[in-house]
Amino acid sequence: MALNKQRASLIFGVLAMIGLVVGTFLQGGSLAQKLLFLIGAIALTVLAYLNKLKMFMVIEIVVSLSAILAFVNMAMQLKYLILIGASIVGVGYLIKINFFKEDKWWPIGGLGLLLIAAGLATDATAYPFLFNLFLGLGGIFVAIYSAIGFFLLKVKIALIWLILNIFFSISPMMAVFSKLLG
Repeated sequence: MALNKQRASLIFGVLAMIGLVVGTFLQGGSLAQKLLFLIGAIALTVLAYLNKLKMFMVIEIVVSLSAILAFVNMAMQLKYLILIGASIVGVGYLIKINFFKEDKWWPIGGLGLLLIAAGLATDATAYPFLFNLFLGLGGIFVAIYSAIGFFLLKVKIALIWLILNIFFSISPMMAVFSKLLG
Protein backbone atom coordinates (compact mmCIF):
# COMPACT_ATOMS: atom_id res chain seq x y z
CA MET A 1 0.00 0.00 0.00
CA ALA A 2 2.79 2.45 0.85
CA LEU A 3 4.45 1.84 -2.51
CA ASN A 4 1.19 2.64 -4.32
CA LYS A 5 0.80 5.83 -2.32
CA GLN A 6 4.40 6.81 -3.09
CA ARG A 7 3.97 5.98 -6.77
CA ALA A 8 0.71 7.95 -6.94
CA SER A 9 2.39 10.93 -5.25
CA LEU A 10 5.29 10.74 -7.67
CA ILE A 11 3.04 10.58 -10.74
CA PHE A 12 0.84 13.40 -9.42
CA GLY A 13 3.91 15.54 -8.69
CA VAL A 14 5.51 14.86 -12.06
CA LEU A 15 2.32 15.85 -13.90
CA ALA A 16 2.10 19.08 -11.90
CA MET A 17 5.79 19.72 -12.54
CA ILE A 18 5.39 19.21 -16.30
CA GLY A 19 2.49 21.67 -16.38
CA LEU A 20 4.50 24.30 -14.51
CA VAL A 21 7.56 23.84 -16.69
CA VAL A 22 5.48 24.07 -19.87
CA GLY A 23 3.98 27.27 -18.45
CA THR A 24 7.39 28.92 -18.21
CA PHE A 25 7.87 28.49 -21.96
CA LEU A 26 4.51 30.05 -22.88
CA GLN A 27 3.90 33.72 -23.60
CA GLY A 28 4.31 35.66 -20.36
CA GLY A 29 0.95 36.65 -18.92
CA SER A 30 -1.09 34.49 -21.32
CA LEU A 31 -4.21 32.76 -20.04
CA ALA A 32 -2.66 29.35 -20.73
CA GLN A 33 0.43 30.26 -18.69
CA LYS A 34 -1.64 31.57 -15.79
CA LEU A 35 -3.82 28.44 -15.78
CA LEU A 36 -0.84 26.08 -15.84
CA PHE A 37 0.80 28.01 -12.99
CA LEU A 38 -2.42 27.93 -10.95
CA ILE A 39 -3.21 24.25 -11.50
CA GLY A 40 0.41 23.19 -10.96
CA ALA A 41 0.80 25.24 -7.78
CA ILE A 42 -2.41 23.91 -6.26
CA ALA A 43 -1.46 20.34 -7.19
CA LEU A 44 1.96 20.73 -5.56
CA THR A 45 0.32 22.24 -2.46
CA VAL A 46 -1.80 19.11 -2.12
CA LEU A 47 1.23 16.89 -2.72
CA ALA A 48 3.29 18.72 -0.09
CA TYR A 49 0.42 18.48 2.40
CA LEU A 50 -0.11 14.77 1.82
CA ASN A 51 3.60 14.10 2.26
CA LYS A 52 3.86 16.33 5.37
CA LEU A 53 6.49 18.60 3.76
CA LYS A 54 5.92 21.79 5.72
CA MET A 55 8.35 24.07 3.89
CA PHE A 56 7.15 22.98 0.45
CA MET A 57 3.56 23.37 1.64
CA VAL A 58 4.21 26.96 2.72
CA ILE A 59 5.99 27.68 -0.57
CA GLU A 60 3.17 26.24 -2.62
CA ILE A 61 0.43 28.00 -0.65
CA VAL A 62 2.05 31.37 -1.34
CA VAL A 63 2.77 30.42 -4.96
CA SER A 64 -0.88 29.32 -5.35
CA LEU A 65 -2.05 32.61 -3.90
CA SER A 66 0.20 34.55 -6.27
CA ALA A 67 -1.08 32.47 -9.21
CA ILE A 68 -4.65 33.36 -8.18
CA LEU A 69 -3.70 37.04 -7.94
CA ALA A 70 -2.37 36.90 -11.52
CA PHE A 71 -6.03 36.66 -12.58
CA VAL A 72 -7.07 39.66 -10.50
CA ASN A 73 -6.87 43.18 -11.85
CA MET A 74 -5.53 45.23 -8.93
CA ALA A 75 -2.63 47.52 -8.20
CA MET A 76 0.74 45.78 -8.14
CA GLN A 77 1.44 47.32 -4.75
CA LEU A 78 -1.65 45.61 -3.30
CA LYS A 79 -0.63 42.26 -4.83
CA TYR A 80 2.83 42.58 -3.32
CA LEU A 81 1.32 43.56 0.05
CA ILE A 82 -0.91 40.48 0.03
CA LEU A 83 2.00 38.22 -0.91
CA ILE A 84 4.35 39.75 1.62
CA GLY A 85 1.65 39.28 4.25
CA ALA A 86 1.10 35.65 3.23
CA SER A 87 4.85 35.04 3.19
CA ILE A 88 5.23 36.56 6.66
CA VAL A 89 2.40 34.35 7.93
CA GLY A 90 4.11 31.32 6.34
CA VAL A 91 7.49 32.18 7.82
CA GLY A 92 5.81 32.94 11.16
CA TYR A 93 4.21 29.50 11.08
CA LEU A 94 7.57 27.83 10.42
CA ILE A 95 9.16 29.80 13.27
CA LYS A 96 6.24 29.06 15.63
CA ILE A 97 6.57 25.31 15.07
CA ASN A 98 10.37 25.54 15.53
CA PHE A 99 10.98 24.31 12.00
CA PHE A 100 14.68 25.18 12.39
CA LYS A 101 15.00 22.06 14.58
CA GLU A 102 13.63 19.93 11.77
CA ASP A 103 15.30 21.71 8.83
CA LYS A 104 18.01 24.33 9.29
CA TRP A 105 18.10 24.91 5.51
CA TRP A 106 14.57 26.21 5.12
CA PRO A 107 15.50 29.92 4.78
CA ILE A 108 17.01 29.11 1.36
CA GLY A 109 13.64 27.75 0.28
CA GLY A 110 11.95 30.70 1.97
CA LEU A 111 13.90 33.17 -0.16
CA GLY A 112 12.94 31.19 -3.25
CA LEU A 113 9.33 31.32 -2.06
CA LEU A 114 9.37 35.10 -1.83
CA LEU A 115 10.96 35.51 -5.25
CA ILE A 116 8.62 33.09 -7.04
CA ALA A 117 5.60 34.68 -5.39
CA ALA A 118 6.81 38.12 -6.50
CA GLY A 119 7.30 36.83 -10.04
CA LEU A 120 3.87 35.28 -10.28
CA ALA A 121 2.30 38.46 -8.95
CA THR A 122 4.21 40.64 -11.42
CA ASP A 123 2.43 41.60 -14.63
CA ALA A 124 4.51 39.74 -17.22
CA THR A 125 3.39 41.95 -20.09
CA ALA A 126 4.13 45.26 -18.31
CA TYR A 127 7.29 44.16 -16.45
CA PRO A 128 8.78 41.19 -18.35
CA PHE A 129 12.30 41.64 -16.94
CA LEU A 130 11.15 41.62 -13.30
CA PHE A 131 8.71 38.78 -13.97
CA ASN A 132 11.50 36.60 -15.39
CA LEU A 133 14.13 37.69 -12.86
CA PHE A 134 11.92 36.87 -9.87
CA LEU A 135 10.77 33.52 -11.29
CA GLY A 136 14.27 32.52 -12.38
CA LEU A 137 16.05 33.40 -9.14
CA GLY A 138 13.22 32.02 -7.04
CA GLY A 139 13.39 28.75 -8.90
CA ILE A 140 17.15 28.58 -8.43
CA PHE A 141 16.85 29.07 -4.65
CA VAL A 142 14.08 26.48 -4.35
CA ALA A 143 16.17 24.09 -6.49
CA ILE A 144 19.11 24.56 -4.10
CA TYR A 145 16.83 23.94 -1.12
CA SER A 146 15.36 20.88 -2.84
CA ALA A 147 18.81 19.51 -3.65
CA ILE A 148 19.74 19.82 0.02
CA GLY A 149 16.51 18.02 0.94
CA PHE A 150 17.08 15.23 -1.55
CA PHE A 151 20.84 14.69 -1.27
CA LEU A 152 21.54 15.61 2.38
CA LEU A 153 18.27 15.03 4.18
CA LYS A 154 17.23 12.05 2.02
CA VAL A 155 13.71 13.37 1.33
CA LYS A 156 12.99 11.46 -1.86
CA ILE A 157 10.00 13.48 -3.01
CA ALA A 158 12.13 16.66 -2.89
CA LEU A 159 13.51 15.42 -6.21
CA ILE A 160 10.26 16.61 -7.83
CA TRP A 161 10.86 20.17 -6.63
CA LEU A 162 14.54 19.95 -7.59
CA ILE A 163 13.82 18.93 -11.18
CA LEU A 164 10.84 21.27 -11.44
CA ASN A 165 12.78 24.30 -10.29
CA ILE A 166 15.80 23.60 -12.46
CA PHE A 167 13.58 23.48 -15.55
CA PHE A 168 11.31 26.20 -14.19
CA SER A 169 14.29 28.58 -14.03
CA ILE A 170 15.67 27.97 -17.53
CA SER A 171 13.28 30.01 -19.65
CA PRO A 172 13.03 32.99 -17.26
CA MET A 173 16.83 33.15 -16.79
CA MET A 174 17.36 32.92 -20.57
CA ALA A 175 15.06 35.94 -20.93
CA VAL A 176 16.96 37.81 -18.20
CA PHE A 177 20.37 37.09 -19.74
CA SER A 178 19.04 37.95 -23.19
CA LYS A 179 17.90 41.35 -21.91
CA LEU A 180 21.15 41.97 -20.00
CA LEU A 181 23.39 40.92 -22.88
CA GLY A 182 21.28 42.29 -25.73
